[in-house]
Order: sequence, then C-alpha cells, then structure tokens
Amino acid sequence: MTMQKIWKLKDFGGSDQLELSQAEIPNASDAQVIVKNEAIGLNYLDVYFRTALYPWPNQELVKIPGSEAAGTVTEIGSGVTHLQVGDRVTYVMPVGAYAEYVCVPSKHVAKIPDSVSFDTAAASLLKGVTAYYLLHDTFALTAGQTALVHAAAGGVGQLLGQWGAEIGATLIGTAGGPEKCKVASAAKYHHVIDYNNQDFVAEVMRITDNQKVDVAYDSVAKTVFPGTMDCIKPRGLWVVFGQASGPITDFNIGMLAPKGSLYVTRPALFNYIPTQEQFTKASDALFSRIADGRLVTGVHGEMSFDEIPKAHDMLENRQTTGSVIFKFN
Repeated sequence: MTMQKIWKLKDFGGSDQLELSQAEIPNASDAQVIVKNEAIGLNYLDVYFRTALYPWPNQELVKIPGSEAAGTVTEIGSGVTHLQVGDRVTYVMPVGAYAEYVCVPSKHVAKIPDSVSFDTAAASLLKGVTAYYLLHDTFALTAGQTALVHAAAGGVGQLLGQWGAEIGATLIGTAGGPEKCKVASAAKYHHVIDYNNQDFVAEVMRITDNQKVDVAYDSVAKTVFPGTMDCIKPRGLWVVFGQASGPITDFNIGMLAPKGSLYVTRPALFNYIPTQEQFTKASDALFSRIADGRLVTGVHGEMSFDEIPKAHDMLENRQTTGSVIFKFN
C-alpha cells in the first residue's frame, strides 16, 4: 500500500479543522486522470468549502479541500483522449487538491505550455478562468465601457485589470491600503481607490463625472454593500462572485428598482465552464496571454504544503496580495 500526505477536514469551521494526514494514492476511473502535484494554489473557494458556506460537493468519507494545482499526469482512465502520461498539466475542481496525488475529472485538466512553469500555472488557473468568464460571459465587457472591480490587488482582481485594459475598457479598482493600491495600479487599472481612506462611491462618481459604471465585479460583498449599487448605471449589472468580507444578509430584490433597475447575478465557475471544450477555451486564452506577457500573474509567495492552515488565516485576514502557492518539502 502506497501512502501520500493530504490535508483533510475534521469538521467544518476554522483553519484549526484542517488536519495533516495520510491516505492511499488513488487510481483513475473512467474520464479521470491522476496528477502528481508539483504546486498547489490557494483560493477563497477553499475557505468557502472549509467553512460550509458552500455545501461540500461530494460524498467522500475523507474531505480533502483544495481547488487548483499543477503537476504531471501519472495515470489516465479509459476514454481520456486529450491527455497522456507524462503531460505537464494544471486543473481546477471544487475540492480535493490538497494532496500529493489527486484524481481529477479530465474535462477540467489543461496542458501547460512549455514556457509556463508549474508555479505560475498553479497560481493563475482558477483565478484566470474566473477572470475569463467574468469578462466574456457574465458580462461581455467591450471597449469604451467602464467597470468597477473591488479587491483589485487580489489574484482575480489583478487579472481583471490587465485583461479589461486589453479589451479597451476603463477599469476602476478598489483596494485596502497604499501598498495594495500600488499593486492594483501596476495591474493596469486606470483609477485606483483606497477604500480604507476614501469614500469609494464618491470617488467613482467623480471619476465618471456622475455617469457611473456599466458593471461592478464584487468579490468583497458585505463591507462594500450597499454602496456598490450606487456606482452602477441604470440597468447595469452587479456581479457578486465572492464575499471576502462576509455574506450580504440584508439585501432584498426590491432595492434594485430605486437604484436604477439594476441586474444582479451570483455566478459560479463550474456553471460557466462545465465542459472540456469550454474549459480548454478559457485556459488557452489565459496561458497564451501569460506566455506572451500580456498578463502578469501576482504571486504573493511560496509556502510549504505543511503551512496550509496558516495560509488560510492570512487569506481571511487580507494579508496576501496576489496568489499563494504551496510546494512539497
């Protein structure tokens, strides 16, 4: 019996519910591959599942968190035709990545270009395909439009700034504190607001000459509510794709009319990239831009696989900028 290191969840709750343990190395079934992880990414999605904010998506007795990583294919299941043993790959899935070896549905596995490292792939995939669907599918941002992005210094936020600028839109980012504002400015935001020291609604109105924005991409939620709605043009879209400061609990649909007959959506990645074709399209768009320098990923730092609970605390306390990756000792 060959064993591997994993992080498992003892119960839902704080980072103290994560326990370093061992499990058997899995085998691939139909439409699955086994990936030996080289680098694992940290995402707020991991926190949402750990705290039961999102319902756990499988019935496995051992609950292993983790949503993205990069590594090498060691085994393929029947029916898998786009991958082979030895391929350098990266993947995204709801849970299961906090392990040395992971069984992954092949439809959410992408090859990594030779010019992209394991570390960069693990730091950027989930955030990058999220940025892709937000900009192209949730709201098809076009040249000349204006977008507001909260948490502009975060992993997704930095990619939204660069990609949105490439599209030709005007990007307004918010971030907390001078250092994070510098990071956002480097990510090609045209305007950056420090919402710790400025009234972001007043600043958006000033920047847009009271015209407001076409879309607001909001991964912060509670602490920027309801102000975000005051920044959006009539019949504009409020995209709530995360809740780093906590969930909004006092919203009712009747608020949308007096704010300008706004639209609101709560998108989820796996509803936007459910097929291999859609996932490949999004990941190819991401990695081609990373390879030629159009997108620069923000890596906060590298931490040991054994430090995952510490990293969860840092993420929840907003002590990270960009992406964190975990490496094995």
